[in-house]
Order: sequence, then structure tokens, then C-alpha cells
Amino acid sequence: MDGMVETAYRTLLGLAFLLLFTKVLGKKQLGELTYFNYATSIAFGNIVGEMIIHYKDVSISNGIVAVVIWVLLILGIEFLVKRSPKAKLALESEPAIVIKKGLIMQDTLNQLNLGIDDLCMMLRNKEIFTMTGVDYAIFEPNGQLSVIKKTADSAPAGTYFLPSELIVDGKLMRGNLKEYGLSDKWVQSKLHKAGISSSKSVFLAQLQEDGTLYIAPKDNTKPLIV
Repeated sequence: MDGMVETAYRTLLGLAFLLLFTKVLGKKQLGELTYFNYATSIAFGNIVGEMIIHYKDVSISNGIVAVVIWVLLILGIEFLVKRSPKAKLALESEPAIVIKKGLIMQDTLNQLNLGIDDLCMMLRNKEIFTMTGVDYAIFEPNGQLSVIKKTADSAPAGTYFLPSELIVDGKLMRGNLKEYGLSDKWVQSKLHKAGISSSKSVFLAQLQEDGTLYIAPKDNTKPLIV
């Protein structure tokens, strides 16, 4: 019985600590948290959880000391981040342009450890299914993608394809080719028309709604549409 009372008491205390921590962190939604904020939140939850569950090994006084120190450290870091641009860059990074004037920033994607599939997925989450509709795309510190769409006319009449990746980092997506009844020969003819000898030289080739091919070469030259 004493153990149950102890657990109940520690649980209430842990809830109070969590409420305090959310006040410290501010009113950010989960989708607005940076990776650092997210990691510190998980670590704080673990500290409180250890204090609640392992009451035989962790005294309340030790738990309170750990919580207070952790909150003070977070407050100190948040203060430093707001006052120092260098500290903010080191702890939270900065927005990164991954598409600039329609050009995919391949080096930036590599630095962010993002693949072209990740980029396409984030664009689809923005209801953008083709690279030709993007002027700028910015990868935010919280992992979200901000997009500036191109101001263009509506899609031409008679469109019949769902924009799909046919070449990703030099590799043919044969499943997508089969889905639309396209052949390797068709892709090669498009590449030849664009002055590209091999699919291995292509970072991304994306089928457009009207049957044209958006091609982003690996050498970071201007994308082509053929």
C-alpha cells in the first residue's frame, strides 16, 4: 500500500514538473518544435518517468534536483539561442534552400541527409506533385518544408499523367515506367533530346502531367523539360 501511495504522489509531482516544463518551452505546437526542442522534451520525460517508476532507486530529492538542473539548463540555452546567432545556428540550425528558382540544390540535400524521395514526399504533402510548379522550397529547422509556387498558367488541357519519378539519382524507376506503359527506350530518347547520354548523369527525371519529362542533371545545371 505504501508503494502505491508513493507512486501516486510521485505521479502528481511528475505531472507538475511536466506542466512547468511546457511553460518553459513555450506554446509551440509539436510541428513547430526544432529537433533540439524535441530531443530535450523526450529527455525531460525520461527523467520524470525514472523518478515516478523507480522510486526505490531514485529519491524524490534527487529527482527534484535533476528536474531543476535540467529546466535551468534549458532556460540558459533558450536565452543563449535568442541572444546569439552563432548559438542558434549551432543548436537549431537554419532554414536551408533545397530548391532555388526551380533548381534542386543537391549538395544541400546531401548535407541535410535528405533523399529526393523525401523531398518529393514533402512536396506532395503540400499538394505539389510536380517540380515545375516550385520556384523555391525551404527546409525549416523543425523539419517542415516551406514552398513558393511558380506563378504559371493552369495545366494544359488533355493532361493524363500523374507526375511520377522515372529516374532517381541515376536509377530508373521501372515500377513507374511499367505503370504508365513507358519503356527504357522512351526515356533514353527523352534524355538524348535533352543532350544527356545516360540516365546515370540524371539526379531526377520526373514525368509531367502532359507527358513531358522534367530533368535535373547531377552537375547542378539548369533543369530541362523535354
